[in-house]
Amino acid sequence: MKKVKTAKDASPRIIELLNQVLKVEYSLIIHYPRIASYIDDEETKETAVRLGEYSTRHADVAAKAIRELGGKPIWNFDPFPEVDSIIPIFRIQLNKEKQALNLHTEAANLVTNPVLRDKFTQMAKEEKEHIKLVETILSRVGDKQVL
Repeated sequence: MKKVKTAKDASPRIIELLNQVLKVEYSLIIHYPRIASYIDDEETKETAVRLGEYSTRHADVAAKAIRELGGKPIWNFDPFPEVDSIIPIFRIQLNKEKQALNLHTEAANLVTNPVLRDKFTQMAKEEKEHIKLVETILSRVGDKQVL
C-alpha cells in the first residue's frame, strides 16, 4: 500500500485524530439503526438509517486514510446510552455529529495531501447537513417516545 505524503512530524497526530474520527463515526454507525428501531414515524426512521449509512462512508474514508498514512485503524465505539427516552439519545447523536464536524475540519487542516484534504473538507460539509438533520429529528420526536 502506498503511503500518502504528509508533514513528517504531523503524521502521528493525524493518525491519532483520524482514529478519533473513526470512533465517533463508528459509534454513529452502531447506534443509528438501533435508534431507528424505536421511532414510529417512518420519515424520521428513514432519516436515522440514512445518517448511519453516511457515517459508514465517513468511517471507511478515515480507516483508509489511516492505513495510507502508515497507521492502524482502531475500531472502537461508545456504548449505547442508558436512557429511557429518544430525546436524550438524539441530543447525544447531535453532539457526536458536531464532534465529527470538528474532527473532519481539523483533519482537513492538518493533512498536506490535497486529495485527503478535499475528502475531509467534503465530509465536514456533509457533517453540517447531518447536524441539521438531527436537529430536525429532535424537533419531530416528542418526549412521549420512550424506549
